[in-house]
Amino acid sequence: MNKKTIAVRALIGVVVVAALALFASANSGQSVDVRLGLFTLRGVSLPVVIYGAAIVGMLLMVAVSLRNDLRTRQALDHYDKIAADVLGSINADEGEEEVMEEAGGKS
Repeated sequence: MNKKTIAVRALIGVVVVAALALFASANSGQSVDVRLGLFTLRGVSLPVVIYGAAIVGMLLMVAVSLRNDLRTRQALDHYDKIAADVLGSINADEGEEEVMEEAGGKS
């Protein structure tokens, strides 16, 4: 990644965090009940729910994408090994040709 891409991503992150902060501060006086299936949390502050949902969403995205990321890295490592083998065989073939030329010239 180049510096421009990193700067754009950082700017997007700052904008998202600022939007979350603005929304949470606008609703700071609100309390909500959070139903989690087996139990209910009563009177939870809305900003806590907002930030909690954002963090849970980020963690879920990391968990979902981790498997594909690992598979991609394994595939790239495999292709790097294949490329190294091919380059090694090309270099070996060139070395043999030079030896053959030198041996042919000395006879």
